[in-house]
Amino acid sequence: MKKQQLLDLINKYLEGGCSPDEEFLLEKYLEFLNNEDAGWNEKESGDKKFVEEKIYSEIMQMINKREKSVKHKIITSPYLLKIAASIIFLMVVSVSVLYITGVFNNNSDSVIWQEQRTIPGEKLLVKLADGSEIILNADSKLRYPANFQGKTREVYLVGEAYFEIKHDISKPFIVHTSNLFTTVLGTKFNISAFPDEKNISVSLIEGRVKVTELKSNSVVKNSILHPDEKLVYNVGNSTSKIEQSNIEDAIGWEKNVLKFKDEPLHNVFIQLERAYGVRFEIASKSFENYLITTNFQNASIWEISEIIKKLTGLDYKTVKESDKIKKIIFFKKGRI
Repeated sequence: MKKQQLLDLINKYLEGGCSPDEEFLLEKYLEFLNNEDAGWNEKESGDKKFVEEKIYSEIMQMINKREKSVKHKIITSPYLLKIAASIIFLMVVSVSVLYITGVFNNNSDSVIWQEQRTIPGEKLLVKLADGSEIILNADSKLRYPANFQGKTREVYLVGEAYFEIKHDISKPFIVHTSNLFTTVLGTKFNISAFPDEKNISVSLIEGRVKVTELKSNSVVKNSILHPDEKLVYNVGNSTSKIEQSNIEDAIGWEKNVLKFKDEPLHNVFIQLERAYGVRFEIASKSFENYLITTNFQNASIWEISEIIKKLTGLDYKTVKESDKIKKIIFFKKGRI
């Protein structure tokens, strides 16, 4: 099947005009391509993860604009929707052009994408072309256009960041994170979406945001947040809940404030590693789920280690490289 024939057939399906034979042909063809081992040239085509997320997000937005009868038809065929993004992605790969499908509504072929990354122990201020400012937390990645075009302002986040977005009612600002995207007009909020954590959280400081969840069964759920509210999305079971929050809980990390309440020691160490760029290890595995309640505010590595020692009864030792602390190991006294 030629590229244009496939595009025409996909569009016909989305409009509800495919015959049963055409649907069968399309599903079989998509299944075949989905199993192909396609290569990816990052230099020519950009970051693979971001491209996949962009394509899936745009497909979902396109489907949501269809009539209810068409929506119902699509939802009753979850297999096709599940692989729709992957087939368009594979087509993109085959010609090394990101926008041949016409899925993107913006004039994206002229967009110049930029990317900022931080390492553990590092924070970074990113200023966008529209005057918005983003503080990127440690061990995080932000992808954004040099100049916003079209009807939306869209960025992609892996990790955590605090956003102060310039108000523009004509151009909603959208942050893509895994199975969520957060839409705002102009506000202050924080998003935490680290790939190694089970939850994604969106905390609103000022203004109003809409968080859209892309469920595995293709059902879209929208939640509206108000100031001092936080949406917590469980990646594992695709469920969410809204909790009360406050500015210190949401963006304390920006001012080097880390708060823990009944948090397993293992999780505490993950956050400390990001904040300080030093590896924290537990030699005594039985303490990994030991619950910690404490606050650290501009604390040094030594202060943190002493507080953990006092709370747990564990001792610790440091491992240095080139006179710099690289690792802190906590252990039961007399065991190491």
